[in-house]
Amino acid sequence: MWAHIFFICLSILAMEGFSQSEEEKNWSINGYVKDLLSVNFSGDSSIYDNLIHNRINYKWFPNDELNIHIEIRNRFFWGETVKAIPNYGAFIDVNNDYLDLSVQTGEKSVLLHAMIDRAFFEWYKDDWEVRLGRQRINWGINLVWNPNDLFNAYSFFDFDFEERPGSDAIRIKHYTGVASSLEIASNVAEDFDQQVIAGMWKWNKWNYDFQFLAGKAQEDIALGFGWAGNLKNAGFKGEITHFNSYNDETKSLLASVAVDYSFESSLYFNGSVLFNSGASDGTENVNLFSPERLTAKTISPFRYATFLQTSYSFHPLINGGLSTIYYPGEKDALFINPSVSISLKSNLDVNFLSQLYFEKQERYAARAKLLFLRVKWSF
Repeated sequence: MWAHIFFICLSILAMEGFSQSEEEKNWSINGYVKDLLSVNFSGDSSIYDNLIHNRINYKWFPNDELNIHIEIRNRFFWGETVKAIPNYGAFIDVNNDYLDLSVQTGEKSVLLHAMIDRAFFEWYKDDWEVRLGRQRINWGINLVWNPNDLFNAYSFFDFDFEERPGSDAIRIKHYTGVASSLEIASNVAEDFDQQVIAGMWKWNKWNYDFQFLAGKAQEDIALGFGWAGNLKNAGFKGEITHFNSYNDETKSLLASVAVDYSFESSLYFNGSVLFNSGASDGTENVNLFSPERLTAKTISPFRYATFLQTSYSFHPLINGGLSTIYYPGEKDALFINPSVSISLKSNLDVNFLSQLYFEKQERYAARAKLLFLRVKWSF
């Protein structure tokens, strides 16, 4: 398998050297290389790790009706965490895929993990669109919590994975108007209880985009509704999904509402709230940064959550931001995420950020203190 992936990477890179004119070119290639240095302040000690993250995106357009996408994700880990956790490769190899298209190799404090992250055919014909293969089916609307995202729920804390998870699936979409469509999709799973089969209807009314979805999501029958529009000059979005388990008849309702606003000065605010009737008040042990794969039903371990984000451009090349999530309940937990982004060139960026998580017993105590420095070069 490793030889196959290496051959694909080599072949894609070699295509850059083909002497085709722009008129004849029917393919594209892009990607990035990132270096992420992290420091985890655990107790009285500090844990240092490093991650080199490379992505190659290849697209081929054999004709006007067919696109073929192949995207490869390579990650090279080294540091104290890899050394401390036995079989670290299995720990981070968490995905929603049916086919095993990942490989890993390494020893002691070093690990190389590579996988084909996207591989799908995309066919267009009149008002029809069909996509088959490893893809992202994104039904979510909000920034942080997406109860409508039945196929590919993601974690806000996994900031280094901008593309977000995908699935081995088929998706068929029919456009019924300029701003309306019908869509049906199904992933491929090892057993029926892990399969997601659902449909979605989208339409526009009163300058709002609405969506209604229904289907089977893992062990639940799911019914959902979402919207996106404006309240005067502010964005107003929301998602609601009801889950009813067909195994034990438990029910849960997840609702997320968000408002965002941009000032002329470039100051930006985003506020959101989440209600999850199926979660607890946070009395059990919580690990927000676990690589465990989320579902639309498990996007938060807390019953209530509030999110507030603000960002500001101090300079055309410098942007600062602060995100906070407050979890009211017995633990009274708080997540703080300050960040600074600097654009050194059009394709070279530097990011400084931190992830801090506190829980309150008699007083607030830090459960996690992480610092990151990331350099990203895009090509």
